[in-house]
Amino acid sequence: MSEALLDIETMGLKGDGVARHEGERVHVPFTLPGEKVHVSLGTGRADLEEIVTPSADRIAPACPHFGTCGGCALQHWAPEAVARWKRERILSALRFVGLEAPVGETLPAYGAGRRRVTLHIRRIETPSQTRILAGFMRAKSHDLIDLDTCPLLVPELAPAPDLARKAGMILRGIGKPLDFQVTASIEGLDCDIRGAGPIGEGLRQKLVAFAVEEKLARLTLHGERLMEARVPRISFEDQPTMAAFLPPGSFLQATGAAEAQLSVLALEGLSGAKQVADLFCGLGPFGLRLSRKMKVIGYDSDKAAIEAFQRSIRANPGGKPVSAEARDLFRRPLYAPELKPFDAVLLDPPRQGAEAQVKEIVKSKLTRLVYVSCDPESFARDAKLLCDAGFKISKVTPVDQFRHSPHVELVAEMAR
Repeated sequence: MSEALLDIETMGLKGDGVARHEGERVHVPFTLPGEKVHVSLGTGRADLEEIVTPSADRIAPACPHFGTCGGCALQHWAPEAVARWKRERILSALRFVGLEAPVGETLPAYGAGRRRVTLHIRRIETPSQTRILAGFMRAKSHDLIDLDTCPLLVPELAPAPDLARKAGMILRGIGKPLDFQVTASIEGLDCDIRGAGPIGEGLRQKLVAFAVEEKLARLTLHGERLMEARVPRISFEDQPTMAAFLPPGSFLQATGAAEAQLSVLALEGLSGAKQVADLFCGLGPFGLRLSRKMKVIGYDSDKAAIEAFQRSIRANPGGKPVSAEARDLFRRPLYAPELKPFDAVLLDPPRQGAEAQVKEIVKSKLTRLVYVSCDPESFARDAKLLCDAGFKISKVTPVDQFRHSPHVELVAEMAR
């Protein structure tokens, strides 16, 4: 493997520094723009050997696992620089499709930390013992880091690695790699095991006993309830009298602070609307909040999330009429005539965006929408379709709930 001295010019979308060598782009993990680095060259990538000239924005990482753990990419970069870069990511995505828009400063929304974690579980056999490891994968590797702690998580998730190892020990005989998802809820820890496949009654009973002993709120296997001592709910940081029921494994914003911030921005953008369609509503964290000011109908393909939303509606009375319906908006978007009763729409699609739904909005008479996105590139694609149909972007606000990660959320207000 050859070596080279490179100048890092920019940051790539995955948080790697990007340099040029012999006319080709080379990605160098854990480097920053403006740095001169000594590297070992691979194909399109390079391994950092030495930082010759560090960036003024380089800081000491907070976690001892940084650099080997694949969970974080940007612990070595000053928060102010990360915030500027994430804002520029959105601007760049819009420019790529020929759009200009007012993009505000990035709002930090880390709160107390991430309220959900998914840990990988692996079994290691030695001549003297069976070891169970639980943690994150090493960077660019299939090896697992046996996790002790993670500074990104809320304090309530501190027991998660030990719980994962205990569950892995119970299931060690099945010989499969497992995932262990833990969510911090009002009622306690909500845990879901994935990857085991069907298991016998004996193992199921051992898992139930484990859940009881650890005082878990709920334990599920591939979403199927094994034990539910208390029905988990998530709290609303900005609405302390409200809470939403949590179905097993359903989508959840990474931090409670971000969910609250995104909701405030959505409500600002929809201010004055009388009836709103909450598209890709999930378990209803936005819809429930919006219902305090306007009528809401939510749609999502996740039937369990819709059932939880409906239950939360009954448990949080006092707002405007609100309802929820299971519907796959990718295969069967709300068609233009169906959008007629709404004077505004809230879109919060998964990372791939909402192209099919946007095409129906374009054909409708709808004049206002708020778009919540976790992917600047898919948002820019959809925004281009909307702008070509007469919409204008009046405001974009970046929201950073993904500390030390290249990901960024945004809320955009659009009207025509």
